Amino acid sequence: MYKVDIYLAQSTASLSKDERWHGYVVACIKNGEEKTVNGFGHIFGTYHEATLRSLSDALDRLNRSCEVYIHTEDRFVLNMLGTQLEKWAGNNYLNAKGEPIKHAELWEEVYVRTRGQLIVAEEGRHSYSEWLDTEMKRRERLIHDTASHGIEMAKEDKEND
Repeated sequence: MYKVDIYLAQSTASLSKDERWHGYVVACIKNGEEKTVNGFGHIFGTYHEATLRSLSDALDRLNRSCEVYIHTEDRFVLNMLGTQLEKWAGNNYLNAKGEPIKHAELWEEVYVRTRGQLIVAEEGRHSYSEWLDTEMKRRERLIHDTASHGIEMAKEDKEND
């Protein structure tokens, strides 16, 4: 079975709903060489929501059954992936009280995309943590600088009227 590593990161570990970046790297060895693809997103959401969004996006990159090692610092998502996801899927993503679980649509995406995969959870920082953190900060600065430039341009346009 093909081995794939999925490395996940979020720009902040705050549990409250906030603006945050999330990113992933999918890595595998092909012809003796490491090959990677990556992706990033920006959401207004929770830490776990950002982890799930990245995980779902990364899993969507897989085109065959694999042995998938998921690396993240998000202990909750890894724990639920291993202990609750199958139960939630069988119960239409409702909790024991019959209420919809938080981020049910993302959990469903992850469930569908993990079918046929052998999943191994690895908690903690990983070999791509620093790169993902740096890249998310770079993207945040780029958006901030672009937005600031747009404000300055709007001021200049107003002054020229």
